[in-house]
Amino acid sequence: MITTHSEQERFTALVEASPMPTAIYKGREMIISIANKAMLDLWGKDGSVIGKSLAEALPELDGQPFHAILANVFDTGESYYAKESRADLVVDGKLQTFYFTFTYKPLKDSDGYTYAIINTAAHLTELVSARKEIAETQERLSFALQSAGIGTWDLDPIHNKVNWDNRCRELFGFPVDGEIHYKDVLDCIHPDDQNMVNAAVIDAIDPKNEGNYDIRYRIIIKQNNQIRWVHCKGKAYFNAENKAYRFAGIAQDITGEVIGRQREQQLMSLVSHNADHMSIADMEGNLIYMNAASRNLLGVGLEADVTTFSAHDFYTPEELDRVQHHIIKEIKDETGWQGTINLQNFTTKEIIPCNVNYILIKDPETGEIIGRGATARDLRPEIRAKAELQRLATIVDSSEDFCNYCDIEGNTFYINPSGIKLIGIAEENIGKSNLFDYHSEATNKLIKNEILPVLFNFGKWSGALELRHQKTGEIIPIHKQLYMIREEITNTPVGIAGIARDLRPELNVRKTLNDKNEALQSVVNELNFLADTVPSIVWTSKPDGNLDYINQRWYDQSGRSKHEVISESWAEAVHPEDKLHAFAAWAKSLKTGDSYETEFRMKDRNGNYRWFLVRALPLKDAEGKIVKWYGTNTDVQHQKELERQKDNFLGIASHELKTPVTSLKAYAQVLESMFKRSGDLKNADFLSRMNKQVDRLTNLIGDLLDVTKINGGRLQFNHSTFGFNEMVEEVVEDVQRTSSKQIIKKNLNFKREVFGDRERICQVLTNLLTNALKYSPDASEIVIYTEDHENNVQVCVQDYGIGISGEKKDRVFEQFYRVSGNKQHTFPGLGLGLYISSEIVKRLNGKIWVNSVEDKGSTFCFSIPIRQETAL
Repeated sequence: MITTHSEQERFTALVEASPMPTAIYKGREMIISIANKAMLDLWGKDGSVIGKSLAEALPELDGQPFHAILANVFDTGESYYAKESRADLVVDGKLQTFYFTFTYKPLKDSDGYTYAIINTAAHLTELVSARKEIAETQERLSFALQSAGIGTWDLDPIHNKVNWDNRCRELFGFPVDGEIHYKDVLDCIHPDDQNMVNAAVIDAIDPKNEGNYDIRYRIIIKQNNQIRWVHCKGKAYFNAENKAYRFAGIAQDITGEVIGRQREQQLMSLVSHNADHMSIADMEGNLIYMNAASRNLLGVGLEADVTTFSAHDFYTPEELDRVQHHIIKEIKDETGWQGTINLQNFTTKEIIPCNVNYILIKDPETGEIIGRGATARDLRPEIRAKAELQRLATIVDSSEDFCNYCDIEGNTFYINPSGIKLIGIAEENIGKSNLFDYHSEATNKLIKNEILPVLFNFGKWSGALELRHQKTGEIIPIHKQLYMIREEITNTPVGIAGIARDLRPELNVRKTLNDKNEALQSVVNELNFLADTVPSIVWTSKPDGNLDYINQRWYDQSGRSKHEVISESWAEAVHPEDKLHAFAAWAKSLKTGDSYETEFRMKDRNGNYRWFLVRALPLKDAEGKIVKWYGTNTDVQHQKELERQKDNFLGIASHELKTPVTSLKAYAQVLESMFKRSGDLKNADFLSRMNKQVDRLTNLIGDLLDVTKINGGRLQFNHSTFGFNEMVEEVVEDVQRTSSKQIIKKNLNFKREVFGDRERICQVLTNLLTNALKYSPDASEIVIYTEDHENNVQVCVQDYGIGISGEKKDRVFEQFYRVSGNKQHTFPGLGLGLYISSEIVKRLNGKIWVNSVEDKGSTFCFSIPIRQETAL
């Protein structure tokens, strides 16, 4: 059937409208009736080929299968489809290879006969080339991975399945087929590394991270329990929901690398911690490596870069010249060079003699010499040891003790000069003698039966033995120390060394000492008897204050045993109110070495407390070091009771006297006023003098009252803030009125206020000023000073009177003490003023003292804190 013109136009329109390369071939000759531009471009032809046969239009198809395929389609009426088929076409004047997916579909008439074939094609050359290139790349990559021993893996995190290549399966010990789950992978990982690997995987598939995975760990091959190190690297890929859908990477066997690195680390650790100096340098002498011992030996810090150093830094110029121009040339390929070289410490410049080994270092591939290694041993300890050994030999030779050395059979090799003299042996006979020749029979028996077994088991023995003089036969008592000498490596006994001391001088001294000790013990017994007969408690203590002796009087009075006293429980007998000051004073004496004196109450055997005056003096050696304390406890209970009675009497008497004296003063003042008004001035003057004597009596009564208050602990203090200078000026003015002969000069350098008891401080100052006036009757002036000492104010009153002798000045602050002398009768008083003043100063946390020269005058001073912390 022949197509109509309208059908031809319809086919032409369809073909030209098709986006794919399309053509129609008519008849068995395959005449190109229609071909769109896409097909013409594919063929590399223009429209001139239309109307020609396919064989004529594309002669390059000759020999290719397309003509036969078309004929078969035309004859059978069956379509033909080819995928990515190759075709060689002449394009741009040269034959090129292309790949197409095409169809040959028959066009039939109404009778079912094929009259034409429609050809459609898809140009896939680029796709096929890309696939081919990918395949070739994969093949090359697979070959490279296989050559490197690297396997690949691909984990499906969603289903926990792992796809492995054969190499990866082989590495982890899995069979070449079968599914692998993530749990199976974890099971073959070393238990110590499982948590680390699992954590790294979880971190990689976490969308918050970048998905990278890089880890080294151990696996255990289950077939043979072999441990293998692997290095795995990979990356996770995430879908739109930020869920890891793929986790792929590679695995490489690094067992050899890890073992090599471990061995290298072991070797470097051995080298680094080697006690010998070890270093590597190039052939020009530039340092490459130094171990820690080398750095320490040559003064190079552990953090210093050794490559900045060279041989010039560690040799003197002369030694460097020797090394570079002589020794290096003598280094043999196989044996190296060994000898002594003087190195130089880089920091201290100290010269260090060393035994050095040089070796040549060669490139393992080319055999080229690339450097030299050196090990050095510091010879200074060896040199010192040799010197020490020489000194030891000298000491042994010069020792006054008997020294000998023999083998384990007793054959003697050496006896020092002192030993030769002690036993009277001839030098030529030393090597012929035996240990048992110059000891007594009793000693020889002891050596064989007891001493030798101890030496073999424990290596040493010491004790008393006897030597026998070789000429006189005298038995010489000795104290001997024996040592077993053993071979250094095998520890085999090889000899016995002995040192002996002649005990005869010591025994003579001991006898003399025993005689003297007996005499001394007799004296001690007499002294103990004497100590037990005195009425006081006598005791001694060690330098640390612990009692080591107390006489019988203590047991008689306290009823306590000796153990209770020596063990310090004696303190339990001290009255609770007295413990603090008693122990504080004792601690101060132990610390300073000053004598100890205090009073405190102790419980007697009847449970009553009695007052004791306790004194102790230190016994010191020639260097002033305390070796013992000697003390006494004197019962002063009776004196205390008398003092209490006296204080009570004084308190009552002074209190009872105060009222009539006050009345007497009032009557005297009234009478004086009456006589003055009547004009009887003479009697008025007598009454004025009587009034002054009443004032003096009032002051004496006041002192007695203060003393009773002090002794009874009832002296009151009332603190306030006041101007110190103003107070001093006021007191000076009042005292100055009592004397027209002496002038009180002021040198006041304290300008601040004081917080304290103004009246009590006035009382102290008044006492010092009136005393100064009283005891310097021939002087024209006295001087008062004040000084600012930061936290304290110091006041001094200087007079130019009779002064006080050195042995008496420390007693002037005692109660009722008055300075005695030729002029005693001219200085009336009870001796209470300074005592009261010192007690007031002490209770104000201050101190009072006097500096005086007899017949030159005295300076009384006191110092108190500017601020009293607590009210008294």
